[in-house]
Amino acid sequence: MKMPLDPQLSAELQELYLENKEWLSDILFLEDEMRFFQNLFDTLISKRVKKNHNQQVEVIITSLNGILVRRKHLKATLNARKKNLEQLLEGTMKHIGLELIEEDSAIVAEIKSLLATDKLVKNELFALIEELKAKERPIALPAFLKVKRYPIL
Repeated sequence: MKMPLDPQLSAELQELYLENKEWLSDILFLEDEMRFFQNLFDTLISKRVKKNHNQQVEVIITSLNGILVRRKHLKATLNARKKNLEQLLEGTMKHIGLELIEEDSAIVAEIKSLLATDKLVKNELFALIEELKAKERPIALPAFLKVKRYPIL
């Protein structure tokens, strides 16, 4: 026998469900973005930089791997939470406790922490690239590619 939910509670649970879906979408996007950065770093940057910046390279690689692990854990948490909210909305699960609020706070804190770590890793990666660019010699264009400027009549 299903007990109907209080309309106010139902609306709040639906809001939590939608918020959970948005978080999951954000985490999936960040996961793809980090995978892109890791592939870019592994294939293009780390081979050229490793000789002179070994410590920076190791820190970035460790940070990228740590972020991916944290994202996988958060993704699993969000999927489990989504399932629980679906059960609450359908009425198949009747118990709502303080755990829901505590879990919500923990998820928000983890997402904020993950985004801050993500930003730091990107800043390290971009700083390394900028340092590489500054040390490289400018590419000299062959004569046939140089722009010729003509006076305007």
